Amino acid sequence: MISGLYNGLSGIYASSSSVNVASHNISNVNTIAHKEDEISFQDMVYKNGNYGKGVSEETIEKTFRQGGIKDTDNPYDFAIEGKGFFIVNDTNNGETYYTRAGNFTESSDGTLVNSEGLVVQGVQTEIISATSSNDIVEFGDTYTKHLASSIITQEDRTISINAKATDYTKTATDVGVSGQNYKSASSVVSDIEALKTDYNNKLKLLESNPNEVSVASTNQQTNLTYENYTGELTNTNDVVELYLGNQLVRQYFDTDALTTMNKLSDKISDLQGYSSSFNSTTGMLTIDNLIPGDNTKVASPTINSSAPLIEITDAVEGSGLAMVESARDALNSAVQLANAQFLDIQNGIPAPNQASLSLGDINLKITNLGLASYNDTSLSVGNDGILYLTQGTNTYIAGRVSTAYFPDEQSLKAEGSNLYSQTTASGEAKNADLLNEMVASSVEVSNISVSTGLQKLLIAQRAFEANSKSITTSDDFLKTAIALMR
Repeated sequence: MISGLYNGLSGIYASSSSVNVASHNISNVNTIAHKEDEISFQDMVYKNGNYGKGVSEETIEKTFRQGGIKDTDNPYDFAIEGKGFFIVNDTNNGETYYTRAGNFTESSDGTLVNSEGLVVQGVQTEIISATSSNDIVEFGDTYTKHLASSIITQEDRTISINAKATDYTKTATDVGVSGQNYKSASSVVSDIEALKTDYNNKLKLLESNPNEVSVASTNQQTNLTYENYTGELTNTNDVVELYLGNQLVRQYFDTDALTTMNKLSDKISDLQGYSSSFNSTTGMLTIDNLIPGDNTKVASPTINSSAPLIEITDAVEGSGLAMVESARDALNSAVQLANAQFLDIQNGIPAPNQASLSLGDINLKITNLGLASYNDTSLSVGNDGILYLTQGTNTYIAGRVSTAYFPDEQSLKAEGSNLYSQTTASGEAKNADLLNEMVASSVEVSNISVSTGLQKLLIAQRAFEANSKSITTSDDFLKTAIALMR
């Protein structure tokens, strides 16, 4: 009978713990990424007579099953779909914690932090190269002409390539002299547009095949030698002509033979994507295709009824990143010819499959990253955790939010505020970036089921009542026994 009192009392304690856990779960049903607590019990040591000594609380563990994903329309909210935890650092004590709550924000200095001000850890971007027509290596507000923007995901890294120029339409002037790569201002601008298109097309090729072997492009050059041009061009009926692709270039005799050849050269230079010069001593007309890797058929060159000697050095198309950089360099030269400034920046981060990654704070101010001289960006995140900053028509990689998993996540220590810390039993944190996807502008909600929680509360309540009854019953027996003794 005395044992019955203690057994009932242990049941009351157990029921009370069960109520505490269930009510704690229900109270956190709206807490971002809260994980349900599960309580378990065990019966106590059996004594003589093969009856037990009641119940005791065994463990209270977190259930790390996936919670639902809720769209928030906030670019600083991230949700993990799959395995892993965000990594945050407390700068006050240097401690590292782990959380599923991705309701982040940007601090005043641009650092990505969580709701408690702990610094989110990841990989910060690095500038790989900057191709500049002057000493400026960050985009300023004078770079008003968008040239290119591309994201390239390679096996060992992800890079962003961005190019801008100052307003070449306002600074372009006629260049060169007649017969010697002469170009009108409008032709200079036209060449830039052609090379801009070529650069973007090659960036798209690299996007589609980012790990292609890197081979630089070269330019086609055509040499036409008019050995007796002075004897051939003597009157108004004389003509020199040729086809560049499907474009007929024709020049009738004008003033004298040299003037005629110079004007032919000027007409070729005026075509989009070409430059031409004439050597009066050798009679050689040199035609350069300004677009790297592009070969144009040169057909039917004649001077009156005769044909010049023709020698063509075909372009090498190139491949991979070197092909893109060849196109970039050609565009750079064309922009400078227009008396404008050119800047192309490559920046990026290593792929998450590297043997080791050095994690640190992530800054989201583009000025702090050395990419631009003014802050006017919007943030977005890819499903691989890469953070992007968009400024106008250009998009830059800012970094990647890293995630971690543990061999035994059940052994993590709950620290409150949705934070967990590593323990000996949990094992060392491991890279989880390839084990999950990041959902942008969303948060993971609690994995608590209100209906299940209420059900557990009712069960605990009934268990409490039943254990109370066992105590009162044992008490009645004791009262009877004591009365008999009297």
